[in-house]
Amino acid sequence: MVVDEPDRQLWRVVDAAYDRLTCGECGGRLSRGPVGCAACDLANGFRYVAIEVDRPGVPPGNEHGLRVNVAVVRRPYGISERELVARRLLLPFLLDGRLPTIAQAQEIRAFLNRGGTEDQLAQRLESIWEP
Repeated sequence: MVVDEPDRQLWRVVDAAYDRLTCGECGGRLSRGPVGCAACDLANGFRYVAIEVDRPGVPPGNEHGLRVNVAVVRRPYGISERELVARRLLLPFLLDGRLPTIAQAQEIRAFLNRGGTEDQLAQRLESIWEP
């Protein structure tokens, strides 16, 4: 079974497997339960041993960014609302093969820290990657 050997599977396969299993402890989707649910805590940790390979034609690190953002959005405990919004809004761009530079990521964080709204951030992200 995929979740028995996550280190031998692509992270997307492991993520999909967890999404189809119910946690015997909390009753939620495996790996998504609240912090403190031992089974979900363990499964969430195993998520990061899965294999991560960048897709052809994307910048190096895109797949890692996608993986981390998916993990945070799926299990947002301990994450600020601002960071969760940014990670959720970045997902379509990461799926499209884009990756913010360090400077862009810092600018996005500073923008949110200055009180930028979700709608404003969505517009700003569109402007970063205008064709």
